[in-house]
Amino acid sequence: MPTQTQKHPFKISGFLRLPQELLDEILSDLEHVDLLSLALVCRASSALVVPRHTEYRVLRTRHLLPAMWAHLARRADLSRNIRAVHICERSNKTASDRVPKTLIDRVADEKLANMVEEKRIRNICTALGHMRRLHTFTWSWEVNPPALPTVEPSHENAILDVLARKKTLRHIGLSGLFGAHAPGVAYDPDSALYPLWNFSNLTSLSLRGDSWIKPTNAIHLKRMLNHLTGLEYIEMPMEISSLADCKFPHLKRVNLFLQAGGIRSIDPCFVRFLNDHPTIEDLSWLPLGPVYISPGTLPALKRLRTNIQVVGMLDCLEIECLDIYQLDPATLVELRNLQCGSVRKVKLHAFGELAALHELAVLFPDLTWLSMPSRYGHFSLEDWLGLLPRFTKLEVFRGQGLWAAVTLNMQRMHGVIMQLVQLCPNLRQLDHCGHNQARQDWNRITIIREGPEGENVKYRVDRPPARRFFDALEGAFD
Repeated sequence: MPTQTQKHPFKISGFLRLPQELLDEILSDLEHVDLLSLALVCRASSALVVPRHTEYRVLRTRHLLPAMWAHLARRADLSRNIRAVHICERSNKTASDRVPKTLIDRVADEKLANMVEEKRIRNICTALGHMRRLHTFTWSWEVNPPALPTVEPSHENAILDVLARKKTLRHIGLSGLFGAHAPGVAYDPDSALYPLWNFSNLTSLSLRGDSWIKPTNAIHLKRMLNHLTGLEYIEMPMEISSLADCKFPHLKRVNLFLQAGGIRSIDPCFVRFLNDHPTIEDLSWLPLGPVYISPGTLPALKRLRTNIQVVGMLDCLEIECLDIYQLDPATLVELRNLQCGSVRKVKLHAFGELAALHELAVLFPDLTWLSMPSRYGHFSLEDWLGLLPRFTKLEVFRGQGLWAAVTLNMQRMHGVIMQLVQLCPNLRQLDHCGHNQARQDWNRITIIREGPEGENVKYRVDRPPARRFFDALEGAFD
């Protein structure tokens, strides 16, 4: 890009001569990756982009930060560019914090008045009101012992009320004791007193917490869901059985989980729900007891996390990813209803016998991603080096059994990595033996191949990817 700039300097200089307001309006339409490209053109364009736009696209904070919220409330010209806001509890380190820092005015924003909780909440509401391009809002407050997300229920209402009025909002996730104070139908017959019931135009909805399964909230939730006909993603407790009566023509991804406890009678409700939604592509669901599912159910299914009984009844014609509870190699080989050529990713929950894994490599020739149990296995190093190359298209391997075979000897691990690079020409990532406590997952070994033929090989150790909201499989195939 710098070379192109030198050939056509008049184009860049002409762009930079536009009024500041117009430049900001143009830049506010660019996503983060495009902003970085523009910042590399020259110093003048970098000064336009950094930090006025690079720090104002995604906001994620684990702290109260009253000065930051005062800054965003005061600077509508900056906060209007924020697309996504993620608020979470202090202990939540599954993703990195992203907050604006450079342009905060210590005199104007760090006043003692802004430290008062009532004022902080007002600043949050004002800042959210400025975010005219906001499309995603998530709020996680899963603390121990459980506690309300705000000091006063009215504070929660005030924040949700601002969000309910934002026409651009498409994705919302709430996890924790939200809605605990919402009045029942006897006191709120029109479902108007708790702001969440008034949300519209959503395409993704994630609700986790005991409050959503309260009987007093059941009718409110059903009314809200009946209005959200554009939903493509749903994540909520199985105890909300009224979900089974709702129809979502565009639904693609579903995560149903048990929040507190349930009875087997809710299983038929969700079988009916699956029958009514043939558009589902991603499904995470563990029924409480035996169920019967018609083989033709879920014809578009591509990624599945469930138990062996459910997967055994489906016609998995286009299935790509499987995470089946208690799945071992021999059981997978016996699942004759699978279209083996379509399967790309498999998570095994048991090691099984080596012969069954060899057969697995033959039956699933296009497997690119394989996960074995994270605990140590009984295979020797020779077993592993003989097994993994049989998966000729393998790109990612998860599990600790390989490192148990070398007794966690770092020098031997280095040698094994270089052997696998030669034996598995497509391999690009392995689990490392180090566990990342913050992200609650194993670090990754990323293999880098350089040169015309990939003859120069090196590797680095990366931390696991950040956890994402609105992922029905919850990072199972990262």
